Amino acid sequence: MQCPKCRYEPTLSEVQRSPNDCVKCGVNYESHEEWKASEAAARRAKKAEQDAMSPEVRDVAATYPGARPVVVIDINMSFGAMVRFMVKWAIATIPAAIILIILFWGLTSFVSLI
Repeated sequence: MQCPKCRYEPTLSEVQRSPNDCVKCGVNYESHEEWKASEAAARRAKKAEQDAMSPEVRDVAATYPGARPVVVIDINMSFGAMVRFMVKWAIATIPAAIILIILFWGLTSFVSLI
């Protein structure tokens, strides 16, 4: 019998002396087989979970190991908090609008020179 971990083949006297353990590395044959079976089952479960994911989620999970997809179902905000959020959002668009106006003005000035 060959050891599944170190591939050592014990002699007959070594097998008689220690039938369930490898004399070279000390691994227990039965527990090693159970461990290999549990590892194989875990790999199959992980593969099945990845196969069930969409390609986008699979890419993100590969990029960020341990990340899990999140689905937002509801946002619970009071009316006042929603109004404050929308006012801040409107104020934040002012610099973006100014930048776009300057870019448009510069582009039209450049095109009119040609």
